[in-house]
Amino acid sequence: MSYQFIQPIQGDRFDIVGDIHGEIDALNSLLHVMGYNLEGEHPEQRKLIFVGDLCDRGQNSVAVMRQVKLLMERGKAYCILGNHELNLLNESCREGNGWYFGSPHMDDQKSFNSVPATPEDQKWILQFLHTLPIALESEELRVVHACWDETSILRLKMLDHLHLREAYDHFVQQTQQQIDDVGIAEPALQEAEQYRNELTDPNSEIPWLKHLAQKEWIEQMYNPIKVVTSGAEFMTDKPIYAGGKWRMKDRLPWWEHYHDDIPVIIGHYWRKFNTAEVKAGLFQKIEPLQWFGHKQNVFCVDYSVGKRYLDRQHQREFSSKLGALRWPEKQVIFEDGSTYSTSYSA
Repeated sequence: MSYQFIQPIQGDRFDIVGDIHGEIDALNSLLHVMGYNLEGEHPEQRKLIFVGDLCDRGQNSVAVMRQVKLLMERGKAYCILGNHELNLLNESCREGNGWYFGSPHMDDQKSFNSVPATPEDQKWILQFLHTLPIALESEELRVVHACWDETSILRLKMLDHLHLREAYDHFVQQTQQQIDDVGIAEPALQEAEQYRNELTDPNSEIPWLKHLAQKEWIEQMYNPIKVVTSGAEFMTDKPIYAGGKWRMKDRLPWWEHYHDDIPVIIGHYWRKFNTAEVKAGLFQKIEPLQWFGHKQNVFCVDYSVGKRYLDRQHQREFSSKLGALRWPEKQVIFEDGSTYSTSYSA
C-alpha cells in the first residue's frame, strides 16, 4: 500500500485540537468538555483532528500518542505529523525529546521530568508515526501543522509512491547537493565548529554566521516536508535564540501570500490567548481569536500548552490552556470548557 502525504478528510463536523506536547491531563480534560467518551464517541458524531506536535516537553508524550493512536484505530480521529514527530522519525535529538532518546542529551538539558519511553514504546511509536500524513484536505478545509505552501504540497503529491522516510532522505540529498553546488558546506561547518558551545547557550554573544545562515535556509526551504511541518523561513540579519539554540533564520508569515478560498487550520506557532503577553513575533498584531492572512481564512489553534513545563519549574499556575477549533461552528473551546466565537470574516 502506497503512502499518501496529503490525505482526504471524510465528514463535516470536527474538533481540531492544537499542539498537545505530552500534556495528557489537558487532552483528557479537553475531550471531556467537548463531549467525547473514553472510546472517542461523540453524541453528534463529531470527529477529532490533531494538528501534530503530540509530543515533547510535557509530562507524558507516550500516553498522548497511545490515546491518539487508539482514537484513530477506532475511526474517531485524524492526525498529521508535526515537526516534533518528524524529529523522532529522523532520529534527531532536540530540546524536550529526551523522553524518547534518553535524557539528558545535548539539546535536552532542561528539567522536563517526562515519562520515558520503553524500548517497546519506541517501536510502536515509530510504526505509528510512519502511518501519519503530512496534511489533510477536503473541498471545505485544509489542515497542516505549519505551512500550506502549494509548491511544497505539489512536490509531495508527486512522491506518493515513496514512504515518508524515503521521501525525506530524497529531499535531504537534494538540499545537500544544492549546498555543495554553491560552495558553502565547508565554511558553514567551520562556523558551526567555532561556535559549537555558544550556539546552544542563550547567554552567549555570537556574530551572524553568514555561511551557516545560508546552509540552514537551503536545508529548510528546499525540503517540502520541512516547509509544511515547520514553516517558511528567511535569513535574518542577526542571530535569534529559539527552541534551545541560536538560529540565523526566522519564520515568515506565509499566510499573507495564501490566496486560495479554502480555510487552513495550523498549529506550531505558540499563539497566546492573553494579548498582554504578545510582545513580539508573528502574532503581535493578530488577536487571539482572529483568523488572519491575505483572505482572513487561516487560523492557528496552538495556544502554547507546550510551555507548561516552565510553569512547573517555577511552581506557578498554568499560563496556557489546550484548545480546539470546532468546525464548522468556528468556535474555540478550551480544556476548562470556556468557549469563544472566532472572528471569521472570509
